[in-house]
Amino acid sequence: MKGTFISFCFLLVFGAVAAQDSLTIEDAIVKALENNYAIKIARNDLAIDENNLSRGNAGFLPTVNADFQRTYGTQKYEQTRSRDDSTYTISGSGVKTLRQTYGATLNWTIFDGMRMFYQYDQLEGQKMQGEYELKLNVETLLYNLLSTFYGAALEKERQALSEINVQLSEERLVIAKDKYELGKASKLEYLQAQVDYNSDRSLMIRQMEVLASSKFDLMELMADKDDSINFALSYDLKIDRELQLEDLLSTMELQNKQLQIKRMEEAIARQEESINKADRLPSVGLFADYSRQNFETPAGFAVAGSSSDITYGISASWMLFDGFNLNRRIQNAKISTESAQHSYQQQVIEIETDIKQIYLNYRNNLNLLVLEGENLTVAGENNEIAQDRYEIGLSNSIELRESQVNLINAQLRYQNAAFAAKQAEIDLKYLAGILME
Repeated sequence: MKGTFISFCFLLVFGAVAAQDSLTIEDAIVKALENNYAIKIARNDLAIDENNLSRGNAGFLPTVNADFQRTYGTQKYEQTRSRDDSTYTISGSGVKTLRQTYGATLNWTIFDGMRMFYQYDQLEGQKMQGEYELKLNVETLLYNLLSTFYGAALEKERQALSEINVQLSEERLVIAKDKYELGKASKLEYLQAQVDYNSDRSLMIRQMEVLASSKFDLMELMADKDDSINFALSYDLKIDRELQLEDLLSTMELQNKQLQIKRMEEAIARQEESINKADRLPSVGLFADYSRQNFETPAGFAVAGSSSDITYGISASWMLFDGFNLNRRIQNAKISTESAQHSYQQQVIEIETDIKQIYLNYRNNLNLLVLEGENLTVAGENNEIAQDRYEIGLSNSIELRESQVNLINAQLRYQNAAFAAKQAEIDLKYLAGILME
């Protein structure tokens, strides 16, 4: 083990080589974008917004209705009629009548106080909001996927480290057993080595469970229905060390998807206010109507007949008073716009605060990464010396175990700093709206 453990520990953090089928972060992203149901729902929502964005939905186009009616009846009648200077009576029972009417009506609003224009702008804003929401869903999925993937990678590093720890304990156990059988060590020392070895194996088994659970979380994000987690994570842990706080804050207001959605909510609220104000102006429209009627009424003076009518013209209406309901709607729309502004400003403050806090964590972990790398080298050298001393009988098992624990802890701290810096990088890019770049 001399000289090999330290180099292997550093290799763990900078890359993983898989004997199994490997899964890269690129593969995971492709699968997630294809299969994730939240993305599919967001795409459908956007498709609805795109369908709603039309001139007809905004009220620009006319409406044409066609109607048809055919009615039947049975009459019983008795009529007195005059002829010359005399009268006569006619009557009937069970006389059947038929009336058929059909036609078409056109209505076209040509002015409604600009309401149709405001409605179209509002529909356009809702479509843009849907686009931002889809991008937010994609970016959030990417964020969760990266966080889960590198979280699983950290558990894989810990799993590999626990296996190395078991190997160290096993070597110590073999040496302690040999020394005990040769009479150079007590049985207590041998039994303690056995207890430590079993304890490390138990921790390794528990770590295997944690790694499996993290893989299932990753499969859930990819909407992968395969029951097997027999795949290895393939990655190269590259940390962007050039992020600057000022650049992140300046980019955030322009590219953060949550803020873009908030801005669209404010714009939509303003359009709602304009739509309500349009009701203060008159509405002017054109209309045309065509109808044709055929009838058969044996009991009437006209036994049968037909008629055709065409009417057209212009109409206007102006709501003069509605119990102050219009004023109420306008006032409520203004309040909604103001609330949207407050919501946007609140979101800005929250995201700015998160960026500042996470950036501090990001810088600290980069510094810790350097420090823990130095500590790892020292701990490795110390463990090698302790191993040599124990083999030739210059130290006891307690000193060897302590050096082993110190080495494992140094590696864990190094891993934690590396992956914490990577997670902070992912968080910062997500909040700044540049994660997809």
